[in-house]
Amino acid sequence: MTITIAIAGKGGIGKTTLAALFVRAAREAGIRPILAVDADPNSNLAEALGVDAGRPLAEIREQVSSPEGSPAGGTGRARAVEDEIQRAVTEADGFDLITMGRPEGPRCYCAANNLLRTSLDRLTRNYAAVIVDNEAGMEHLSRRTTNNVDCLIVVLNPTEPSLRAARRIVALSRELPVKIARRAVLLNRVGPEGPPPEIQRELAALGAERLPDVPQDDEVERAGAAGQGVFCLRAQGPAIAAARQVMDAVCAAAGAACPG
Repeated sequence: MTITIAIAGKGGIGKTTLAALFVRAAREAGIRPILAVDADPNSNLAEALGVDAGRPLAEIREQVSSPEGSPAGGTGRARAVEDEIQRAVTEADGFDLITMGRPEGPRCYCAANNLLRTSLDRLTRNYAAVIVDNEAGMEHLSRRTTNNVDCLIVVLNPTEPSLRAARRIVALSRELPVKIARRAVLLNRVGPEGPPPEIQRELAALGAERLPDVPQDDEVERAGAAGQGVFCLRAQGPAIAAARQVMDAVCAAAGAACPG
């Protein structure tokens, strides 16, 4: 069984770092293999994981949607796209990475996205967990290049502007043409005093599951500023400990308790 986790939230909220921390936590829990999907056009997940990004799928999409660059139609075309996606995968120790790349241009991408979705669906069946780092507008999900999500995690900081963005994302998620089994919210970079009571009350009114908070972790901030991946962090750090708790909660609720 494959567990698909999509992470969303406003820009600068720490989605990419959390996605990388979840990949590390899942790997340490014995969940293998793992596919990390960088669906943010800013494409920083490879750096957070300490690996090189492969060829962006956006280049494959442009090639398929271009009359002069598109492969032959039918089964041969689908196989060619699938082969290109396989070559675009970055392989690492216990996880792989796919980078979606830049947004669509002005041409029609319906056929190209259908091919990508079909090929990605086949690819993801080979993984125990798929962790998707989305952009703020969740365009990756709205284009339906993913069909099903087991858990959508909306990340926010304990502030009113961040809460407003989370509220919009939760509402948008209910309008997407994608099956989302569970919606959850996660507070990131929480200080030692915890979130303010008013934030707690408004979170309870969002109609989404509450996952364990991730505390402020200066080691994570320093590593990010130095361009170091999450696998350089010490195992006892507060952020990675919280990420393990989140992964345990997500797996348990999906009926697939994390091994290890």
